[in-house]
Order: sequence, then C-alpha cells, then structure tokens
Amino acid sequence: MYIIAADVGGTKTRLVYADAKEPRNVLYEARYLSNEFDSFEPMLQAFINESGSADTNVGALTLALPGLVSDSSARLTNLPWVIEKQKLKDTFGIKEVYFMNDFQASASGTGQLLENDMIILNPGALNSDGLQKNGTRVAVGAGTGLGVAWADDDIQGGKRAVCTHDTEGGHIDFAPIGDTQIELLKFLQQRFEHVSYERILSGNGLVSLYEFCAGKTGTADYSDEITAEWVNNQSKNDEAADRALSLFVQIYGAYIGNIALLFKPDGGIFITGGIAAKILNKMQSEEFIKAYLNKGRMRALVEQIAVYLVTNDRVGVLGALSEAIKLQHQSVQSSSQHASI
Repeated sequence: MYIIAADVGGTKTRLVYADAKEPRNVLYEARYLSNEFDSFEPMLQAFINESGSADTNVGALTLALPGLVSDSSARLTNLPWVIEKQKLKDTFGIKEVYFMNDFQASASGTGQLLENDMIILNPGALNSDGLQKNGTRVAVGAGTGLGVAWADDDIQGGKRAVCTHDTEGGHIDFAPIGDTQIELLKFLQQRFEHVSYERILSGNGLVSLYEFCAGKTGTADYSDEITAEWVNNQSKNDEAADRALSLFVQIYGAYIGNIALLFKPDGGIFITGGIAAKILNKMQSEEFIKAYLNKGRMRALVEQIAVYLVTNDRVGVLGALSEAIKLQHQSVQSSSQHASI
C-alpha cells in the first residue's frame, strides 16, 4: 500500500509519496507555495498528477495542518482554507484520511532526526538532578505562526510507540522582561486586541519588531517592502534591523525557557519553523542562551534541558509520514482482531 503525507504551512507545503513497507524510500516529493492555490484540493491534485500516484493504490493520506483540527475538518490559521476529510475521500478515492496538528507532526518527526539535522544550542545534562526521565520531547517553531507540540513514548503491545499532543501554546500572553519589552507590549497593544507570543515570534512579528525599533507607528497594515527576510538581510547594515533580530532572539530564548519549565522534557526541546535556521548567527549568540537561562531560582533546571535548532526542514513531513504508518498499522491490527472474534 502507498501513502501520501503532507506538511501544510501558511507559506509552503511539502508532500511526499511513499510505500508503507519502505517509508524511508520516498518515491516522490514536492514543495509548493501555499498561497498559489485557492484550497488544498487543487494542490493535492497537482501532486498526484506529477507523482504518478494516481495509478497506484494510495490507501492513506495524512495531513499535518496549522490550526484547529477536528475529527472531520480543519480550519487553517494562516490560510483561508477549510479542509474536510469526507470531501478528500470522495474526490480522490482515498480510503483513510488522517488529520493532525502541524507541530504534532514536527514533534513526531524529531524522533527521526540524525545528528547532522540539528545544532546544539544548549547541551543539557546527561545525569540530570531533579529532571525525571519522562521521554518527553517538545517541538517549538516560529514561522508564519508560532507552534508548540510535545511527544512521548507510549507502550503499545509491548513495543514503544510515539504519542504526540498538540497545543495552542503560541497564543499565550506575551510576558515582557525589562523596560524595552514593556514598551514593545504597549506598542503592540495599539495594534492588537490581544498580544500573544505569536504576534512577535513569527514572520509578521519580526516586521513589527523592526517597525518598533525603527520608531515607526501606525496600524497593523505592513509595508509590502518590509518582510522578515528583508529584516534579516538588512541586519548587517541597518541598526534597527539588527536590534529587531536581537530582540527577537531574546524573546524567543525567554519563551523557550518557559516551555522548558512547563514540560521539563528530558528528551529535549527542538526548535523548528522557518525562521530560526535562517538566523543561525543570532540563535547561536549569547543573547539567546542568556535569555533562555534567565529563570532565577530555576536556572539550574533549564540548564539541564537540551535545546536543539533543527536545520532539516523535512521534519514535519517525516512526522506526518510516520504517523500515517502508525495509524495504518493500528487499523490493520484492529481489523485482524475483529476478524478473529
């Protein structure tokens, strides 16, 4: 049986086509700009046509989706798309369709990463004091939005299986540290009814930071000329852009330190998303690690938790593919058990 898995993003979407028996041997892979399609169905049709999978037995489709996911449908946060399971089944003749949060997929995919797929930002401690061996891993990532999910190992039938859990942790209240960040909060409150971390730790958030650092004011309408990529590219020559990036990584570090306190994940924290890997110098700077460790009496605890920056942008689709295979295996087992009764 063959599987299609997709990591759907507000900016880009990656799809893979693989044999369920040999999932690491991907038969076809493609990446599309999400905003070039009015909905997901035309994108999937284009992928099926290009991959040649229409002539094979595609038995399962798994989508990692950025937004609130229900059993039957998903409304995406940063795309004007609503995706319905039954419509996908009827349109493409695929028997099994699975939905999962995009950061659930990233959390699952972290278990498949190789050593050269990531950079160590904080090494953690092998023999941790006060940190239980819980097998928990957390994926955090700033991109079009800000996502958080966690994974742990579950024993199923005597074998370890990854169990993933989504959150809306990107939308928790921004907690400013120091006078500059308090001024930033007031600046953003003029634009937004609620200032969450996603308003800062995202592509549009980096633009807002630049406008704040450049002393700009106005509404939430962003200049077409200023993008997150522009801010990054101008940081060597533009003082406001450099200050914006510094503020970004300081707030990112503090936020990830909060995540460390919440989950105490002995399996580590994995920074994914589209931004961190593009600002490596800043993420590897003292600004980030100092903000991460600045937890007062809890500094010793967060110091013990490893933090990795993931440079492999396929982590989400690898997790979606892994989840598809796990769910198919469970479905086959369930069918076999019912048949034997």
